[in-house]
Amino acid sequence: MTAAEASVFLGPLQTLLKYLQLDRHHRSEAKDAALLALNEALLATKKYLELACEDRAEEYRLASLWGTAAVKARHASTELAARLQDKSVYWSDRFKWSREEVLNRRIDFDGLERDFR
Repeated sequence: MTAAEASVFLGPLQTLLKYLQLDRHHRSEAKDAALLALNEALLATKKYLELACEDRAEEYRLASLWGTAAVKARHASTELAARLQDKSVYWSDRFKWSREEVLNRRIDFDGLERDFR
């Protein structure tokens, strides 16, 4: 095989390799962004709950944080993104969900923190 023939075969492989490396880097950055957003939502929610007060403006802010985490998590896991979106709805809803509903949707803190780790 001549050098010219080899380059015909190697050129596309090198292009594919570059693409895969860039894609892996992009996915890694996307996962990092999702983890940071999830961590921010978890910490803000815990802080709010420790204050033991009802503040609808803050609950809407928490809903927004959980929604942002859901959007960013879609790169890592569509299942996790759906759960985080449920958590966003939980905080924006006027009525409180039952403990059973929270556990069934797997949006309890223990479950989310376990998945975060």
